[in-house]
Amino acid sequence: MKKIVLAIVVAAATAGVASAQTATKTTAPKTPATTTSAPKAAAPAKAPAATASAPKAHTIKAEVVSTDAAAKSITVKNSAGANETLTASGAAVAELAKVKAGDMVTITAHNTTATKIVKAKAAKAPAKTEKK
Repeated sequence: MKKIVLAIVVAAATAGVASAQTATKTTAPKTPATTTSAPKAAAPAKAPAATASAPKAHTIKAEVVSTDAAAKSITVKNSAGANETLTASGAAVAELAKVKAGDMVTITAHNTTATKIVKAKAAKAPAKTEKK
């Protein structure tokens, strides 16, 4: 009896996990055809699936807090003062070895993936002159 109950529980759990991994298809609502004499309706909002498929690249100018070459990650302090951890991909992985904590960098990122890391050149300090 216990084996039958255990088999049913395992089957139900497996079915639940399998259905959770299945992607659901969403269809955009169809707008009814309008005539030229009818007042113009507001433009329909864009479907979220259309904007999520092509993430826009954004540039971050920040200070490096830490890097982890093994995990391919970099943690930076953004202009708002908040720490942000990004995963490096492509050419950015090689740049992880070239930057260290305290360096100023410019990062091109898509969501939380850094695709380009450029170390900012150090600003030259003005020559000090003593007044006598």
